[in-house]
Amino acid sequence: MKSSNEDLRKRGFITKEDIINFQNFSNSELILLINSQNSVERSVAINLLSNRFNTEDLDFVKILLERLCVEKCLYTKIKICNALEKGSIKTAEQMVTYLGCIGKNQHLCLPKKVSQKKSYPLPRDIIARSLGKMNFRILPLLFNVLNTNNEVKISEVIDAIGFLLFYNPNYANKHLFQSIINTLNKYCENNVIVWKCVCCLSSFKTQDSIESLNKIINNNKNEIIKCEANRSLKLIGEIY
Repeated sequence: MKSSNEDLRKRGFITKEDIINFQNFSNSELILLINSQNSVERSVAINLLSNRFNTEDLDFVKILLERLCVEKCLYTKIKICNALEKGSIKTAEQMVTYLGCIGKNQHLCLPKKVSQKKSYPLPRDIIARSLGKMNFRILPLLFNVLNTNNEVKISEVIDAIGFLLFYNPNYANKHLFQSIINTLNKYCENNVIVWKCVCCLSSFKTQDSIESLNKIINNNKNEIIKCEANRSLKLIGEIY
């Protein structure tokens, strides 16, 4: 069932006409509209400002992240995420502090079954999802999160790392592979982190990854983790 135009507007959907109507607003006026009670005004303001400001403008990034923390409307969220995804390392540095903090869609326990898709799962954490779509140059920053001992952020950043590497396989090297293995071993008592690491291994199309996954299948007692390891092997087999 298709949403009505009115429903779309309530969720922050905008048109070219909306953009034209607001394009003569000053930056300061648009910044105020980012927190408007009207979702269309919020979406338009973010759209226009993201084309005026470079996302290296950390004050602008901060405004976007603070709005994302409270935003409820789908299309306005999409506009914010699209703007953030244009950023580089400085933008990503601010974003990683929000990993696991926005919304309640993150995995807090293992799923009842693994995905049947032949693609990498889209991260459920909204920040991890955007980080996973950014330029591969942010990879060192993402891997630094693995050394923070913050299990909440580590759990979410693994999704971003796996997603980014799955679609940029040329950057999945042995050093990065070992970092994922080290994380898996360090948090071997945290089934969610282990499961996400197993999924992440599908982004490394190497014999080392295949051997690690087979070892998990033979030694791990959790059926979901073993199923995820099988799935990762199948994904590697598509290419390896």
